[in-house]
Amino acid sequence: MRYAVDAPEINETLTMIQRLCSNPSLPNMKNYLGRVDVLEEATHETLCQIFEDVSTMTEREMDTLAAVLDAESINGLDDILLFEQHIDAYTFVPDVVSDAELGRYAADAGYLSISADAAPYVDYARLGASFYDAHGGAYGPKGYVMRTESLYPAFKAAVYSRECDSSAYVILPMSDAFADKLQAQLRVSRTCDIGLIAAGTLHGRFSELLGMLDEDCTNLRDMNELTNRLLDMQKTDEEYLKFLSALEAEQVRTFSGALDIAKELDSYTRFTGNLEEYGRDALRRMGTPQCAIDSIEGYMDLEDFGRVMMVEDDVRQTQYGLIRKDWGDSFPRPRQVMEMGGMK
Repeated sequence: MRYAVDAPEINETLTMIQRLCSNPSLPNMKNYLGRVDVLEEATHETLCQIFEDVSTMTEREMDTLAAVLDAESINGLDDILLFEQHIDAYTFVPDVVSDAELGRYAADAGYLSISADAAPYVDYARLGASFYDAHGGAYGPKGYVMRTESLYPAFKAAVYSRECDSSAYVILPMSDAFADKLQAQLRVSRTCDIGLIAAGTLHGRFSELLGMLDEDCTNLRDMNELTNRLLDMQKTDEEYLKFLSALEAEQVRTFSGALDIAKELDSYTRFTGNLEEYGRDALRRMGTPQCAIDSIEGYMDLEDFGRVMMVEDDVRQTQYGLIRKDWGDSFPRPRQVMEMGGMK
């Protein structure tokens, strides 16, 4: 959505940009806010959150953010939001702005063991350059920064609390440090008291999942837990595809329901083989030794047996593969599509 050129939000956006760019602790912020589209509603909303977050930062956190902006690739306001909300993922070394100073820091911090006799002959600039190559990071206006934790942004969520009139925006998964700040902003004591308004995918992560779910009253604590579980699942295609298959078979349409499925994912088996392989698997689950299965291979219609067992086991076909529920309640009955003229 775009604002009219005379909308009051435009002046608010411009004021926030001016104040952020004039912050002496963030002298390079102007390099990243110069081309934002002030007519976009998303620009105003995201800038409001950035401005709020920066206003609660300590001087050291702002010095860290200034260095992070130069260390990371910034392709829009969402990237700034990500990095400033995960500022605790970085180590900041104040007053280190050259290879020589970084080399002395690396030596003093014990990254290399240098004897007192050898210290006068060490080329600290080369040592610092080597450390920089190995750890990355950047020299910021007031010091050196390097990332010490991995970041895997998945969602940008709009959230609210009943104690506060305004909404807030958070990049998920959320760090514990930022959770404390967000609770203070929304005047609540627990993240389960913060409700989810909407969630959008970042960098294409989990877009198919968002297409399957409707918005519901999931709280931020549960949404953050779901996000962390999704990231663990995505380490292997099999786990994530099993999750999507289970969602479809269970006809789940809410984030809270998706979290319940994620917690019980071991209750499901996703099957990618043919009917014969399913027949063999069914025999194994019945306790038939593999040698016996091998001996009857040519004397039993394993394909037909597999077909019968799929019906018996209530195996469901989904767009992500076949799924079986190994314990718990059965899958809900498939929804029937009523055709025109079907009622008489």
